[in-house]
Amino acid sequence: MEKTDKKLTLKQFYFTSSWHTLFTTSYLFLFIYFAIAYLDNIFSAIGFVFHTFSASTVLIPVSHIFWGAVYVISLILPFTVSIFAIYALPNLWRRPQWKKDQKLLGTIALLIIVFGVMLVASDLISTVRELDILSSFL
Repeated sequence: MEKTDKKLTLKQFYFTSSWHTLFTTSYLFLFIYFAIAYLDNIFSAIGFVFHTFSASTVLIPVSHIFWGAVYVISLILPFTVSIFAIYALPNLWRRPQWKKDQKLLGTIALLIIVFGVMLVASDLISTVRELDILSSFL
């Protein structure tokens, strides 16, 4: 007798031949779009880190380092959350001990949390950009 709880690949999960493929592919393309859109933030964060490391540490006050760290983390967070969301949904639906309604509630909670984190990170980016502390770096 063959085991039915074999692991599906991401391709098999998102592109099955069933009616819920409409939702899974929409979800996948939404978060791929977010990952691509926030890819520029990764390059900005890397550039900011190299700019900070190239400056003399004697000239950088602790407030610059703290707000710079907040800025870099808030730049990287939306991209990593987008990538996480792509892998989290199949892992959530693979849980055999959960009922279908629990998986559906988990999916809704996942979407709310992911979008919440992305919105908070976006607000943090714009708030830190407006601070006078980092104006010399930005």
